[in-house]
Amino acid sequence: MNWLNRFTCTQGQLGGMIQTLHRANTPPIIDYIQEKPGYGNYEELKDKITKYPGNHFAVKLSSFGVRTSQNRCLEQVEALIERAKQNGSVVYIDAEQHDIQDRISALTDYFMETYNQDKVVVYKTYQMYKKSMPLELREDLCVPRSYALGVKLVRGAYLREDRHHGVLCESEEKTHKQYNQGIADFAIQHRKGDQLLCATHNVRSTFVAKHYIREHKVNNIAFAQLLGMGDVLTDDLEKAGYNVYKYLPYGQLHESIPYLVRRLYENYPMIQHVLR
Repeated sequence: MNWLNRFTCTQGQLGGMIQTLHRANTPPIIDYIQEKPGYGNYEELKDKITKYPGNHFAVKLSSFGVRTSQNRCLEQVEALIERAKQNGSVVYIDAEQHDIQDRISALTDYFMETYNQDKVVVYKTYQMYKKSMPLELREDLCVPRSYALGVKLVRGAYLREDRHHGVLCESEEKTHKQYNQGIADFAIQHRKGDQLLCATHNVRSTFVAKHYIREHKVNNIAFAQLLGMGDVLTDDLEKAGYNVYKYLPYGQLHESIPYLVRRLYENYPMIQHVLR
């Protein structure tokens, strides 16, 4: 458990971890790691959004049955977003496997249009390892809209599943280029009220984001790293005065394993140094 606690925590440890991260000026993005759909997921997140107001929460629509019942998924997630808005919290809708991503994107667009009228309450996740993402991001930025756009940039978390669909960049270098271009596109094309979260452990991408923050004198670009990963980068950003968050996954021990396996697979070049 000591090793696992570097990357996750249990329900009982959650309150203490939230306080610790706030004290470090690196607020948490709270991520319940139970990924199997079921009514218990709704009750769990409803409880935590109520118990820990003013925080940020990550939501996976697959855990609310988006594959089998979009109506029920819509109903439950909308109720959570409504509660989050009332409690001064923010919700990040995670991107997921390619075969359900169109459904997730459509629902997220609806949530943003509904709840981001005054400020960003809902973020949409853009997986920049997909060839189509730069165009989708630019279209979302430029489309006529009355709501603020919440943008969370990631490289991608489902490489093993998505590579079979022919939608991914041909190389890692191309993915890096698209990610950094996404930062530039946001900095240049964003509108008042829009927000960008750069979820990355990549030093080059962080440098690019800091450049645009300085160049365009904007305060609507923030950063995030996973708990137990990229801690030096997180500390450097915090000390330099940037807004930086820590992804805080929590759940039962047996639920943590699939989550950690995927994260370790994604971040092995970096995490191999942590594991020594």
